[in-house]
Amino acid sequence: MLAEGEWLVVVGYFDPLTAKQAKRLANLKNGRRVLVLVTHKDNALLPVEARAVLIAALRDVDRVAVAKGGSESELPVNAHVQTIADLDEDALRTREFVKFVLERQHTT
Repeated sequence: MLAEGEWLVVVGYFDPLTAKQAKRLANLKNGRRVLVLVTHKDNALLPVEARAVLIAALRDVDRVAVAKGGSESELPVNAHVQTIADLDEDALRTREFVKFVLERQHTT
């Protein structure tokens, strides 16, 4: 599948998928096809399959896959496939989301 055309593979937890992340995926597309590889995470807010379904609903995402163990290291490396994997930044977005929700709970 990744052998044809220009692809961008975005690896992440997407736990949860936020509007900011959806906008980021749209901005990254830039004429390429986008494959999102959803990775497993300890203590996730949502199961990996649920996160994959949510991402699949985005118009700028062409394919979604769920990582098996360390499968992100098994992605093809060639001139037509660019991979973005910033799991630390993704984990930070999750912490910020949880903090935001908890703060909202305490102000109401």
